[in-house]
Amino acid sequence: MNFSNRDLFLLLILIISLTLFVSQNFIVTNEVISEALQLQLSLDRIQQLLDFRDQWAWINYVALPIIYLIKFGLVSLWILCGTVLFGYKVSFKAIFHVVLVAEFVWLVPSFLSIIWFGFIDTDYSLVDIQYFQPLSLLNFFDGLSLDPWVVFPLRAFNVFEVIYALVLTLGMRKVIKQDWMDSVRFTIPVYGFGFITWIVFITFLTLNLA
Repeated sequence: MNFSNRDLFLLLILIISLTLFVSQNFIVTNEVISEALQLQLSLDRIQQLLDFRDQWAWINYVALPIIYLIKFGLVSLWILCGTVLFGYKVSFKAIFHVVLVAEFVWLVPSFLSIIWFGFIDTDYSLVDIQYFQPLSLLNFFDGLSLDPWVVFPLRAFNVFEVIYALVLTLGMRKVIKQDWMDSVRFTIPVYGFGFITWIVFITFLTLNLA
């Protein structure tokens, strides 16, 4: 069954919204946040923050389509620029479709997080959630002992990133109508350069904000 870009986008937003709802109401609860802040803020201030969170929680759901539309658009535009450099004639719509399909890979770690903290490690803190990144390099280190700027790169290098790149490669293989190796030689450098640039950018921001 072939889904249109609109159908895929709406399906993604629906699933992401559901995972966000479950996470906010059953994983990252007010109790978990309160416990994390009790040594830093007064009880009145914590309650004010929690009330603000509850009052404006709906904004997250309104912003989701906009945020993800920008994300998918930028990734697709980046790959489109790559096709121009490599001499392939591909439409933005076709690339956008591939990016949408590949995004489903990132639903898996979200589901794993809900399953882990919802049913397995039920005695957790906000820090545990923040440093939870299954199948990443961060699992080989004690996150709390690391400098903040090191955490994001270690989180970013994970198995799901590899799977995402492979799904992109499979999708682009059909789009550019090349064999597997030509698709790899195109997709991996183009996406890899963007991926590394993003890591460097976030690391730079973390260093400066720290």
